[in-house]
Amino acid sequence: MRPSFFFFLSFSLISFTLAAPTSATNFATKDTGFSADLSIDVAGILSAAQAATADSLASFPHNSDAPEDVEIFGDWANLPGVSAFHFFADMDVDCDGSVGCSGDGSEQSETSFGHLDASKVPFFVLPADFVAEHGDIIHPNAVGAIICGGKMVYGIFGDANGATPQVIGEGSLLLAQTCFPNDGLNGNNGHEPLDVLYIVFGTAVAPGVKDETIDIDGLKAVGDEQVGLLQAALQL
Repeated sequence: MRPSFFFFLSFSLISFTLAAPTSATNFATKDTGFSADLSIDVAGILSAAQAATADSLASFPHNSDAPEDVEIFGDWANLPGVSAFHFFADMDVDCDGSVGCSGDGSEQSETSFGHLDASKVPFFVLPADFVAEHGDIIHPNAVGAIICGGKMVYGIFGDANGATPQVIGEGSLLLAQTCFPNDGLNGNNGHEPLDVLYIVFGTAVAPGVKDETIDIDGLKAVGDEQVGLLQAALQL
């Protein structure tokens, strides 16, 4: 091998090694151990939710410039063996508790019930007024099932929005990037269409919730259990 070729090859390898890691910056790449079991009829539940709109509990805007265009429905609050409320909204990105969340200048170290790390915990956000008014059907760290991007994943109610106005439709960095992994979501770039279904099992609390992290396996177990009960109650 000629010396000039050897030098070129060595230089190329060094350049590739230095450049390769940068493309992953600002993206959560955690394993999605909080996806719903394959036996869950995701399409059936989505269709049932679209039809269950008789009992409106409250309405909130999906962003600060919008009217109150997202309704929270309680049609499933008193089903046999399971209780839930649901709504369709967008998914903005909550960066609280995470470091280096691209595009966000409003992140805080605290979440409503601790210091959950938005890059490590799949959590969703609810308006503070709704939580205050409906404390009987929504507990801290309650489990939710989110249908997004054609799949169902689980999260916990980990933060409340107390801004003015109080908007709805927000998930942690990990949850948002799991739902839409190819969309480059970050603190300044959310999923805008109102096509994300949030199903909240308000009195089913996830086990193993710590100050910053949660037990992902425990979350999945409770999520699969609650969705299984919902599926049975809906006769799907």
